[in-house]
Amino acid sequence: MAAGLIAGAGAAVVAANEGAGHEHGGWSQGRILEKYDANKNGVLDPEEKAAFERDREARRAEFIKKFDTDGDGKLSDSERQAMREQLGAMGFGRGHRFGPEMRQRMLEKYDLNKNGVLDPEEKEAMKRDHEARRAEMIKRFDTDGDGKLSDSERQAMREQLRKERGGEKQF
Repeated sequence: MAAGLIAGAGAAVVAANEGAGHEHGGWSQGRILEKYDANKNGVLDPEEKAAFERDREARRAEFIKKFDTDGDGKLSDSERQAMREQLGAMGFGRGHRFGPEMRQRMLEKYDLNKNGVLDPEEKEAMKRDHEARRAEMIKRFDTDGDGKLSDSERQAMREQLRKERGGEKQF
């Protein structure tokens, strides 16, 4: 369970830094294909899948190293608690951007029939809004015009949005 939490949280941190979705431990299928589908055939072939898994395992190892204060290669209860607190301060986890409050905001905005769940049409509306916001961010911050945000462009975006939100860290 801890390994799954660590892998998912680590990927979520990376995903947040890359503006990705929440599928596949923080990586959207589109982002995975964009980065790992070397032959651009729309699916991950065995070699491409292996590259993704190697990178994911490396991120997991970095994540464990960061929070494994006693150096035993695994996270104790106190180390997991420290991890949760730090992720919470970064805007991840329960009670933050991706926690219950976010779910409630999504339901308030997209659950038009007020049945407490997002039906397929409601999910589609949410997806369209997300893609429109993503396209807006690319249009606004893609200074080299390649249709995607580089690391430096993402950093500039984060800094600008933080300024616009009065210093509140969102990304």
